[in-house]
Amino acid sequence: MSIYDKISEYIIVLNVKGEVVFCNKSFLNRFNYKGDEILNRNIVEITNNFDYLSNLSENINDINEVLELYTKANEIIKISASIGVEDFNNKKSIVIVGKELDSKIYNMEMLEELLDNIDIATFIIDKNGKYLYVNNNFSEILNKKKKDIIGTYNSDHWDDKDYNNFDKNNNEVLESKNAKIFNEKCIINGKESWYKSYKSPIFDEYGNAKYVVATTKNVNLPKTVSEELYKHYNKANMHDNLEVKSADIELNKILSNISQYILEYTKSDGLSLLLYDDKIEGLKPIINLNQSALNIKENEFISLKKVDLQSGKYKGSSNSMFYKDKLPSILNENNLLLEELNYFGNYSIRLFDEFIGVIGLSYNNNNYPRFNCDEYMKYICSKIAMLIKNARLSKKVYIENKKRKYTERELERYLNVSADLVAIVGKDGYIKKLNPNWSNVLGWSEEELLSMKIEGIVHPEELENLKEKELKNLDYIDGKVTTNIIRYRHKNGKYIYLEWNSEYFSSEEIYVTTARDITKRLEIENKNKVLEEVVKLESAKNEFFANISHEFRTPINILLGTTQVIDKNIEKNNIQMGSLKKYSNYIRQNAYRLLRLVNNLIDINKMDMGAYDLRCSNENIINIIEDITLSVAEYTKNNKINLIFDTDEEEIITYCDPDKIERIMLNILSNAIKYTPENGSIEVKINSTSKDVTVSVKDSGMGIPSEKLDIIFNRFEQVDQLFDRKCEGSGIGLSIVKNLVQMHGGDINVYSKLGEGSEFIFNIPIKLKQEYKNKLYDGDRKIKHVERCNIEFSDIYSA
Repeated sequence: MSIYDKISEYIIVLNVKGEVVFCNKSFLNRFNYKGDEILNRNIVEITNNFDYLSNLSENINDINEVLELYTKANEIIKISASIGVEDFNNKKSIVIVGKELDSKIYNMEMLEELLDNIDIATFIIDKNGKYLYVNNNFSEILNKKKKDIIGTYNSDHWDDKDYNNFDKNNNEVLESKNAKIFNEKCIINGKESWYKSYKSPIFDEYGNAKYVVATTKNVNLPKTVSEELYKHYNKANMHDNLEVKSADIELNKILSNISQYILEYTKSDGLSLLLYDDKIEGLKPIINLNQSALNIKENEFISLKKVDLQSGKYKGSSNSMFYKDKLPSILNENNLLLEELNYFGNYSIRLFDEFIGVIGLSYNNNNYPRFNCDEYMKYICSKIAMLIKNARLSKKVYIENKKRKYTERELERYLNVSADLVAIVGKDGYIKKLNPNWSNVLGWSEEELLSMKIEGIVHPEELENLKEKELKNLDYIDGKVTTNIIRYRHKNGKYIYLEWNSEYFSSEEIYVTTARDITKRLEIENKNKVLEEVVKLESAKNEFFANISHEFRTPINILLGTTQVIDKNIEKNNIQMGSLKKYSNYIRQNAYRLLRLVNNLIDINKMDMGAYDLRCSNENIINIIEDITLSVAEYTKNNKINLIFDTDEEEIITYCDPDKIERIMLNILSNAIKYTPENGSIEVKINSTSKDVTVSVKDSGMGIPSEKLDIIFNRFEQVDQLFDRKCEGSGIGLSIVKNLVQMHGGDINVYSKLGEGSEFIFNIPIKLKQEYKNKLYDGDRKIKHVERCNIEFSDIYSA
């Protein structure tokens, strides 16, 4: 077989099935196959126009045919082939001998190797945007293998905004059928990157754009340098070919030098530089060099309204060269010397969206632009825009600094005479600046205050609150003024109250603060508050004693009046048993009233002294409450009130004082009976959890005003003062009830709405204690209930 390998023509041998059994080296090298990659493959896999397998039995010789064969990279190569049937290795076979049509001295593999070794990314896409080829540089941009890119689309690799822009540019090239250059932005690894891309269409045999072949190069560095030049352009200093030596040179001289350079570089006959004046809304000439076509004197200007600039009216009138017959509308013929003008270049001086001025280049007579300098002029104009803007800003900053220094001096004078404490405090807790009043109020010198953290002289309690706010970032909000009252330690060890106002500025990480010493004010307020409490208490006591004297006087007068009536009847010997019984009831009821008053006064006094004790034992609290509730049934019946008792439990044993539980219930029930009208209802309900027993007493009475709910349990307070004193009372009953509930470890609350009734709810914890003596619930207690009810309800008169 070695002789076949030395032949330059391509030789392919097929068996009767059409499978490749031999290829010479010329074929393998040109089609980039290895022997084991092509052997045993059917000929139809590498060509689409081979139709001779069915004629193998016939004598096929010297048939000439143009075959289209695929390389390993799917490139189609046309060969002029001679096809015949011969014995190969003693087997009938089809032998194809061919030569490439339009053969080249290079192949696709050579081109791919070349493209893989250049520093420019290249790729080919079809009209649908599918990648057909990418080189190594492009695959490195995406950080993917070439095989993972070929056959994919832009949407598989870029975010929506980027791939839509790429597709737009590709379609523009296909539709225009012209090569174009694009500056394309994309996001790679979370960072913005810029690429300068050249894209050209490839056409099929019918002249239709079929592919886009493109090169693209990263231009981040020149773009970044340009942007950084603007950001840090603090001096009037131009680089490269812009011969400006010193930042102290006057602006007009700098612009004149730059203009002279532009004139020489562009080979133009004249140059004019005009700057836009907002006040007159026009372009004023600053520089006129050589034979400038602009005919404008120093005190004249070209009118240019802001509204026209903002509307985009002159959008197509700048950054380009114009023939004299096609001058843009921005240039008035009256302002141009047209006789000798051949071309005129109009270039906008802009900084982002701010219009600063224009540069005009004049080409006269037979002179014309030797090259397209549009991009160069845009670059130069951007530098000039930065220079002019910098000069203007420098002047503005100088004026502002002068004003600021004056303002600072005025402010410093004000702060020195201000009564307030003014300071700037850093986020690190150190005072950066302060006025003299800090030393006057706190006793520390300015040097001492500046050297210590402010938290070192703040009271520990306030410091803890400030740290909680810091953790929640409550004070780190720009523009938010916070007010706090903070105690600061005086140098003598005492604490001074300061009303502290501060505003945080995140850009500088500082607090601007003012403070005022309010120590004396707070002392006066506290004294006034104490005095108000004393006056209030004294007033309540006076009212209490007025009520209590009335409470004592009424039953005593009744007792005295009743005894006088009895005495007169005795003198007249007119004693009747019915009358005597009635007088006896009067005496008993008012004696109970006196006893109830005395008991309440004694108990409240004991509670104040801490001498009031509970006599607790493990009792069934359900029985206690049920028995005492049912014992008042006669009173509710006499007052035509419906009494309801409801409980979810039959027995709950807890450690309590049964007498005090009864007293709590009787007081609440007596109030309910007093203020519930006829045909009303009182509902007693008991609920329980694993922790406590909850008792509710709800009536349909007149209710309690909402403003009185907070004081109803206060001593000496009475709600019925707002009404017509339908019922008597000293104003200490509910205060005693609250104390008794709290002594049991519980709590009591009231819920009421005026005109709809009230609900008192208290809870008693469930707990058991070991008792040394067996104290059972007194079975005779029911008998005592009658007397207790008589005492508690002594100020309720039966109808």
